Amino acid sequence: MVFTRTLGWLAALALAAVAGLWSYAIASEARAPAKSLAVPTPFDGVARAELAFRSFAARTARDPAARIDPTERALALQGYRAEPLSPAALGIVAMAMTDPKDAARRQSLLENASLLSRRSVLVSNEMIKLAAARNDDTAFFTWLSRLMLTGVEARRVYGAAMAEATAKPGAVAALTPILGAKPRWADYYWTLVVGRPNSWVNAASLRGAVARPPYRQTAVSLTDQTLLARLVRVGKFAEAHALARDLGLRGSQGGALLQNGDFAAAPLLAPFDWELSAEGNLGASIDAKNKQMTVSAIGGASGAAARQILRLAPGNYKLSWAISSATPFEPGTIAAGLRCADPRVQVASPAPIPLTAGQSDADWTVPASDCQWYWFSIDARVPDGGVGLDAYLDRVSLAGAVAPRAEGS
Repeated sequence: MVFTRTLGWLAALALAAVAGLWSYAIASEARAPAKSLAVPTPFDGVARAELAFRSFAARTARDPAARIDPTERALALQGYRAEPLSPAALGIVAMAMTDPKDAARRQSLLENASLLSRRSVLVSNEMIKLAAARNDDTAFFTWLSRLMLTGVEARRVYGAAMAEATAKPGAVAALTPILGAKPRWADYYWTLVVGRPNSWVNAASLRGAVARPPYRQTAVSLTDQTLLARLVRVGKFAEAHALARDLGLRGSQGGALLQNGDFAAAPLLAPFDWELSAEGNLGASIDAKNKQMTVSAIGGASGAAARQILRLAPGNYKLSWAISSATPFEPGTIAAGLRCADPRVQVASPAPIPLTAGQSDADWTVPASDCQWYWFSIDARVPDGGVGLDAYLDRVSLAGAVAPRAEGS
């Protein structure tokens, strides 16, 4: 597993960082050192070191396996003698040490260079590689996060590497304090990670970790909502539900299993709160101030106006509701439905329950099966050419469960 993890880190960097960042580094790490050397001065050490860096960076952009050549090493040494606090000089000198017996000294020089500047692409890139080689999750992600602060291009390239590496073992523990500090690039990182399916499970754990104390980042964002929806789409119901709870989903209250069944809040954590339809012929909205859901449908409408996912055990449940409408509607026009949310499980759905006008209740039985997660829906069905309707739900509640009695008992 360790070997696989290291290869994953190095592959991400080889494909993204090495090729992309050297071009960026050439433009941003130094400003025209060759021109500075055209007029020799006693203070040209930095220019020599930067020229060595730019030469090496240009060759590495063409060949990621390139090594420091003698000319670059000589320039870096000259730069170091003139300016021993130059990170570029110290970095090039250290990277030129390829003999295995110099490994400890090489790492020590790079660490010293990193103390001189945390924004040196040259040094930071090497520190990332060293962290990957010794399987140091914390150092690996810390250096990635520092590089993402050096510029827009660095954020783009290293952000992609970080989003990919979020799938690796150890990523959640290493990234929690980094994302918990809410760095400037945090929002950008979340937009990247929700686009990488292999990272979704770890991303959910990470997002939950920074929502809990001591970080308390509980404000629900669009990327949080996207991550919840995508986890559900691939069948990661438990992971998605855990994230929703960390982000503020209320637990069952007074035996009521439906979330926000009193419509007292705008739903932010779908599909574990209400997922509202907004189609041309069918839609639903929640007025949290008046604690009411409006279901609107016109002729030909058919489908779920609102729905949410519940975890249900087999057993008997009681559904209760209060609904009204400005105009009468036929029985079955508005109904509550229940079906297994996991496509991998085949189970017959309980018969839908028509929501008749006024206050009422009905019993529902969830059959024994391997299904744990169900879609509960408020469905509308209006015949073609039928009169449209606006129905107003003041509450809907599902409570239970009592295990079904065995036959003959």
